[in-house]
Amino acid sequence: MFASQLVPLTVQSGTSAILQFPAEATRAVRSLRNMTSQLLQEAAQVIPNQQLLINVVSKRVRQLGLGHRPLVEATPRSSLTDIALREIIGGKLTYELTPAKPAADAAA
Repeated sequence: MFASQLVPLTVQSGTSAILQFPAEATRAVRSLRNMTSQLLQEAAQVIPNQQLLINVVSKRVRQLGLGHRPLVEATPRSSLTDIALREIIGGKLTYELTPAKPAADAAA
């Protein structure tokens, strides 16, 4: 399809030819960053505390990096962060808050 736009119709030997590329993209390119931000917004609906969400995702990314299997279907191009966010959105990954220790116990 693009070959006719890239190669000049007549090429004479001994002369240089300038290839012209189309000025506009023929199709929209989906940004991976936009996809990750969309997953992040969806995961924020499940875990509304931003600091807690970041801690859960980072711990799961470390686990996945060490070889743990994903709990959701993952494509070869999926980043570990995307997999962790999909696990949160799908309800496969949860967290548990531990009670805070009193200050007296911490000093002892």
